[in-house]
Amino acid sequence: MQGNNWKPYGALLALCFLWGTTYLGIRIGVQHFPPFLFSGLRFVIAGLLVLGYFVFRKGTIWPTKKELLNIFISGVFIFIGGNLFLVLGEMTVPSGIAALVNTGFPLWIVIITRIWNPAEKTPLLAIVGILIGFIGQFLIFYEQLFLLQNSAYFVGFIILILGVINGSLGSIYMKKNPVKVSPVLNGGIQMLLAGAITVIIGILKGEVPLLNSDAEGWWAMVYLIIAGSIFGYSLFVYAMYYLPATMVSVYAYINPIVALGLGYLLLHEPISKRTVYAMLITLTGVFIVNRGMIRARRKIA
Repeated sequence: MQGNNWKPYGALLALCFLWGTTYLGIRIGVQHFPPFLFSGLRFVIAGLLVLGYFVFRKGTIWPTKKELLNIFISGVFIFIGGNLFLVLGEMTVPSGIAALVNTGFPLWIVIITRIWNPAEKTPLLAIVGILIGFIGQFLIFYEQLFLLQNSAYFVGFIILILGVINGSLGSIYMKKNPVKVSPVLNGGIQMLLAGAITVIIGILKGEVPLLNSDAEGWWAMVYLIIAGSIFGYSLFVYAMYYLPATMVSVYAYINPIVALGLGYLLLHEPISKRTVYAMLITLTGVFIVNRGMIRARRKIA
């Protein structure tokens, strides 16, 4: 990528805001929809719309069988292991807290990358940042400790953490196994395949009779399809294609701020001083991690 190409950075900036709003959309949606169908239908519809565009677009390059397998694997981790777990977690955990747990995404990216490739050294500054970041994550748990006595809330927290880890795995796999198709088409195929599996699971779980026609829930669905899936994930894949994974992960700086603010304003979710401290400490850790990785890349260059 040429140094003067601003588009990937513009995509990352837009992603920071859009995905910050999706936590609120999910929190509203899970109050009206069964979780598997809510997550699955969103991605099936978004995936079909994206693929429909490319079907009628001249000159579309379609993935090979090997590329399709790589797209499927990364999509399963990101959408089923990641987003579905986020939906399940937000059934009991407030949207702002869910966003704070997801600030650990860049930290897990670095940790999993190191495990995946032991020969790739982790800079000392990045290790310090990881430790600081997890102190912030611990404070989030400490703040919510009295609520963890509620088994449903505790399970929701664990599911959120597993979702972040799965999403990190999928992102790293996608980065290490690039495909020669449009990043947007890549995202559309991922959404359709993973969404279809999630819908099938929802049907088998007997969720179809639980669907309703509540307007608020459907508006949340529509917003997530357009802003979160089609635009948001397309921006994410586009940014991942042109920028380092650690750089793309900086969307975690903005997401929790947007999510906490919207949750407070629209859903009246409380924000304590300790929550703010936890967010600042975690984001400081994320910032240090990224600085460490950037310095390391400059030395190699």
